[in-house]
Amino acid sequence: MFEIDETKCNGCGMCVKNCPYEAIEINEKKRAEIDPDKCKDCERCLIYCQMKAIKKK
Repeated sequence: MFEIDETKCNGCGMCVKNCPYEAIEINEKKRAEIDPDKCKDCERCLIYCQMKAIKKK
């Protein structure tokens, strides 16, 4: 599983666009949010996050 560091996330949406499982959304705070039920730990979000805001738990 992964977690988002909201202090680093700028809401760019690159993780959303590149998640093959549609497990990530941009919330009302303009920050990425991962649905743990949909996430398959593929790590694509880690690769595409330019802000390095996503970390493996």
